[in-house]
Amino acid sequence: MPIAFKGMKGSTYFVTNTTTRRVAPSCGWLGLVFLRLAVAFSIPLIASQAHALEPAFGQAAEEAAAKLTEAFPAVHGSVTGVERDRVLIDLGAKQVYQGMELQVYREGDEVKHPVTGEVLGRRDKRLGVLRVVEVKERFSEATIVSREEGATIRAKDLVRVSSDRLLVALPLIDAGGVKEANVQSVTKDLAIALAKTGHFMVIEDPLLRAALGGEHASRVESFSDLSTLKLLAEKTHVQLLVLGKLTPGLQGLFLNLQVMSVFTGAPLTVASVEVAERGPMVIAAPSPPARPTLRSGSGQAASGASRPSFVHAERQLSEPSRTAEQPKGPHSEIVSSRKSPGAQGALREPETPSFLTAGENEAVRSGDKGSRESVTFELSDPLLALAVGDLDGDQRPEIVGMTSSEVIVYRWQNQRLAPIARVSSPRFIRHLHIDVGTINGSDHAQIVVTALSGARNDLHSFILELQGGQLVRIADNLGYFLRVVTGPGIETPILVGQRMGELTAFEGPIVRLTWEGGRYIEGRPLTLPVQVKNLYEFAPIKAVGDQISEVAVISEQRVKTYGSEGKPSWEAKEDLGDVDHLAFSHIPTYRALQAKYGLKSGIAITPEEYAVQQILPRRVLVEASPLWGNARTELLTFTNPKKVGMFRVESSLPPSQVVAFDRQDGTFARGWETVPLEGKVRDVAVADLNGAGRKDLIVLSAVKEKGLVAYLQDGSHGIISVFSFIR
Repeated sequence: MPIAFKGMKGSTYFVTNTTTRRVAPSCGWLGLVFLRLAVAFSIPLIASQAHALEPAFGQAAEEAAAKLTEAFPAVHGSVTGVERDRVLIDLGAKQVYQGMELQVYREGDEVKHPVTGEVLGRRDKRLGVLRVVEVKERFSEATIVSREEGATIRAKDLVRVSSDRLLVALPLIDAGGVKEANVQSVTKDLAIALAKTGHFMVIEDPLLRAALGGEHASRVESFSDLSTLKLLAEKTHVQLLVLGKLTPGLQGLFLNLQVMSVFTGAPLTVASVEVAERGPMVIAAPSPPARPTLRSGSGQAASGASRPSFVHAERQLSEPSRTAEQPKGPHSEIVSSRKSPGAQGALREPETPSFLTAGENEAVRSGDKGSRESVTFELSDPLLALAVGDLDGDQRPEIVGMTSSEVIVYRWQNQRLAPIARVSSPRFIRHLHIDVGTINGSDHAQIVVTALSGARNDLHSFILELQGGQLVRIADNLGYFLRVVTGPGIETPILVGQRMGELTAFEGPIVRLTWEGGRYIEGRPLTLPVQVKNLYEFAPIKAVGDQISEVAVISEQRVKTYGSEGKPSWEAKEDLGDVDHLAFSHIPTYRALQAKYGLKSGIAITPEEYAVQQILPRRVLVEASPLWGNARTELLTFTNPKKVGMFRVESSLPPSQVVAFDRQDGTFARGWETVPLEGKVRDVAVADLNGAGRKDLIVLSAVKEKGLVAYLQDGSHGIISVFSFIR
């Protein structure tokens, strides 16, 4: 019986399967009194954070400025060759990072003093802007972002970040949830800190709005619009846009920064600095190659260049030294409390991967060598779901994450996870589900997002493609729940849709959608076992084209399989625990309520009173080539602790982990499982991230912040763990 806080109002819900009905609180009047007191005391606590920590803003601004300076080093290099749209440069992993933007130029004639004849310098000819897309040890590949009119880039041309100090646009920092914060003062502190580095020249909010004429900058969010960025580039010649926001934390405030390219609108880096009286602690910032790195499951340090910009601390996969200095603060506590997969070694069979434990019937063969490779990244974005696919046609998949309002693409390279593109939806749009698949017959994949619009949750789904480093909508306002269906027997991913029902959310047939003439056309329904009513609740086990004859479903928190005869062929014994982060409230239509209850016209009906909360089931993957062991087919899903009581106290069983169910002789049995994972698992995917012919397991989980303030704000940190399997 979770407590949901909306606008500081307390409501109690009773959840049964996928429906939720409003009932009376079980805690009585004392519980309600306690809730009101808790909310009343939390309001002044949140509001007072800004005043209590105001002296620390200057120090936090200096720390953030230092990190941004590290993210944009004063590098200089040369073009070594041009191959079609790729430019090779002589800067490697120690100088540049993926996503970095560089000016490309050519030295011109000398400028001499007319009296003394002294050479004062050279006139440079700007040729364009490059973005680094692939980093090697001693060289890099870049793509051309923009080109000056009539300019041709060739070998021996030069590259640099800037000829002088970087010109930065700094709009007023968003107060976020800290209503009484003096954002003018905070913004000024950051502007002064950036200028003091000698690396940046800052144009602040008043001058920016004056340059834009006040028409395009009424809200901070509008600065990131492509039309506004174009005006900024034309009228102010700025190169970078820095967007800031204050966010309350458990033991202080956080200053979150996002840096975008004014030329392309692409996100370049993010940073988040804790504002505390003891001094700031950076929890997410870009890092140069020489900084400390993540450790892999083998205990070997990854290269310095592989550390992603948004990782704020090392994952402790080996027992830390008792004498080593431990970082302080709420986020470092989350990291240092994680247990090493290696610590579970006593529970594993010999020669299994370090992150696996044996299941009930898992036979471990000496010929199967497991990799100890495992890397964990803590994100600044609160991801709800993820999917994997090759978005740019380079035969290597990208990881796509979804928040409630953003879609973010991450590239995996050299044990590094870096954001390369993102797109936001309008405020009235809320994302519900995401999939990735090659559904248009092209050589690259599309991103499929189910989204809800408006108070009545009308479907407003859309489909994205990665084009020129940016996410572009190729279809919008689709009135379907959407999903990409894959599995054994399905050679090409199938895009399916289901319309919103009038009485219940998932009604009517699950139909195939095909790309024709630049739009999606509704086709014939899929053939499915009769038990399947919801397009999200099944995973194909056996299929021939659109004919799916056997499926795995999640029913009553257990995995079950059904065949075409309509009877369950197998049911797991384990309760998988709770998953409820993807949910929405479905409001029946007036017409449907009249038809069901026989209400006569003229009788007052409030459809909102009949709202039913729908919770999307967890993802189940079917692998015809199992990741581990000798099973013929493998079902992958995940478990989480169950929530007990009004205050969502989590029970100890089951732990948060990924589990596999193996099919050996016509039936399934519990196979391998990962060691317990930090936080609650939200999603799972499988892909060959390294292009090495082996499968990698990608797991998304979330760590809940502790404390009353964080609880009321539903604060959490996203975590992506990557586990590699080797045969």
